[in-house]
Amino acid sequence: MRSFLLCSFLTFFVLNISAQSDFRPGFIITNSLDTLHGFVDYRGEIRNMKVCNFKEHKAAPAREFNPGDIYGYRYNSGKFYITKQIKTEAFSDTVFVEFLLKGISNLFFYRSLNYTAYFIESEKGELLELKAEDIEIEKDGAIYYRESKKYIGLLNYAFSDIPEIRQNIADAELNHKSMIQITRKYHDYKCSDDACIVYEKKIPVLKVELKPLLGFSLSSISFDNSNLEEINFQTSTSPTAGIGMNFIVPRWNEKITFQINLSLNKDYFYGSQSFSTPAIPNNLYYHIHKTSLIACYAFKYTYPTGKIRPQMLLGLYTDLIINQKTSFYSERYVLNTVYTSEGNPDLFNSINKGITAGLGIEYKFLKKLRAFSSLSILYGSNTQNNDLKTIATSLRFSTGLTF
Repeated sequence: MRSFLLCSFLTFFVLNISAQSDFRPGFIITNSLDTLHGFVDYRGEIRNMKVCNFKEHKAAPAREFNPGDIYGYRYNSGKFYITKQIKTEAFSDTVFVEFLLKGISNLFFYRSLNYTAYFIESEKGELLELKAEDIEIEKDGAIYYRESKKYIGLLNYAFSDIPEIRQNIADAELNHKSMIQITRKYHDYKCSDDACIVYEKKIPVLKVELKPLLGFSLSSISFDNSNLEEINFQTSTSPTAGIGMNFIVPRWNEKITFQINLSLNKDYFYGSQSFSTPAIPNNLYYHIHKTSLIACYAFKYTYPTGKIRPQMLLGLYTDLIINQKTSFYSERYVLNTVYTSEGNPDLFNSINKGITAGLGIEYKFLKKLRAFSSLSILYGSNTQNNDLKTIATSLRFSTGLTF
């Protein structure tokens, strides 16, 4: 139940921060082919194909345009979307499609949550759908699936008047690079006088950023379901060092990244307790030394504009204990004699887990180099092998560079 609630909250968190506006310089083209320059909201590939929000200047109110309300819109030197009416067996609607290439044949791309396809538009205006399909094959009583190459036949049909590119068609794949290459090659054979126009802005499917970091942590620990729950352990202060990675899917959303941080942490917790059984004073002392590799896995939202950009993160963490040593000392005073005993109980599992959340800022001072500082909290409640319940909380400050 706790895992379900956490996953639900993470989903709500991601969906809400995805809805934040990010207006970038661009323009719209009206149905009368007039161009209005201003700022266009950027929300990721799927959202951009549903609606266009436009401002004539930063302080102006946003105006919303649905497919058909305008001819199209574009981000300056970036992605270009136009209105198209699509009618296929699987899909029929008026939408914004990404205009990839303008030539003898035009090339478009469309994606929704459950549909993805490329479209070749001929000189006569015929729109040909190219999409990936799986074929079901039964063999020896088992069902197998393999990708259909139906789009190869459709490309041969669309470009049948240029037999010189048939081998290129046979090698074609359903991705931006391959579709643009084959459509451009067709155009160059068909029309050597005028070059085609490629509107596609090359955006990687995945970007990975590295983040070396330094910081410190304030950690506390308490116990339940044992005699240790009466002991107040002092807060541990520890320097930390590590490295992080940001995983970005630009075509989905540049504001949200998936972040993994790995850091080495050394904690020392000290606790004591004094009590008396009838006329016999007792003193207990605990020394807990723990070296851990902390791994945090979180979704991070970064405000998209300005040199100083606020950040929020929410996710999970694991605590891999590399080394642990617990020293337990007991003193009993009986008739002016001190009796001592010592033990080394194994208190922790090798792996513990919990949730994490945090706030931070990022400062952009070079094109590919940014500084960051963040404050996060880690909370974990775990049951150990001896049914001992531990509750760990850590407040962590870190700073570093992203490149």
